[in-house]
Amino acid sequence: MNNSKKLNLLLTNDDGISAPGLQILAETLKKVANVYVLAPSSNRSAVSSHIVMHESLTFKRFAENEWSCSGYPADCVISALRSNLFENVEFDAVFSGINKGPNMGTDCIYSGTVAAARQAVLYGLPGIAVSLKAESGEYAQDGYEYDALAEFVKNNLERLISLYEPDCIVSVNAKSQEKYDSAFLTSLCTRDYKDKIEFEEIEEGLLKSTLLSGDLTTTGPELLNEYEAVESGNIAITRICAEPVDFEPALNRKIDFVF
Repeated sequence: MNNSKKLNLLLTNDDGISAPGLQILAETLKKVANVYVLAPSSNRSAVSSHIVMHESLTFKRFAENEWSCSGYPADCVISALRSNLFENVEFDAVFSGINKGPNMGTDCIYSGTVAAARQAVLYGLPGIAVSLKAESGEYAQDGYEYDALAEFVKNNLERLISLYEPDCIVSVNAKSQEKYDSAFLTSLCTRDYKDKIEFEEIEEGLLKSTLLSGDLTTTGPELLNEYEAVESGNIAITRICAEPVDFEPALNRKIDFVF
């Protein structure tokens, strides 16, 4: 970390620059840190680590030390950390969120919020993803109160950053409520979405698809499961590997394939 009085924090998200979760977190953290924002210009949810490689991105000033980007969450982190957009600020950590909706277990594969934190970790910086579940359910469009979770992040800023280690994403999840009494280090859960795709024929040889949300089953260890912690009104903090992990150790053994 830098030696100045305040930390330099980069904030981003996948809900877009105008999303309440991002703006509330930014305003809250400005009380204790130097905050810089680079976020997608529009909603980029569930894009995972998508990056733009073969065309230029556009950037638009949103407010002082705040920019929007035409790309994706990972693009935002790359552009902030590998350019002089913020006049070569030396960042201490990257916070992604507060996301509208939880990012637990299998969600982390698809989440643009978690992908932004992952990109920070791949660049050697603490990456902390922060996500909020609505009180009314998984797919709710409203019922998100971000203030209490933003205050938790502010009050525990250095503690959250200290949970970072090389190759470690810190993922924070909570349910929307006015206050929290406890937070736990938790294990990942598994999320099984029973979604379906429905096709509609627009014209001969041309179809349009619609994603139909189905039942969601969440499973995991009974003790210190992030889902159970969140459902119990607690804040769940899970540490996730950023790099791919071998399914099993390298065995250095020859396999007889047909050539």
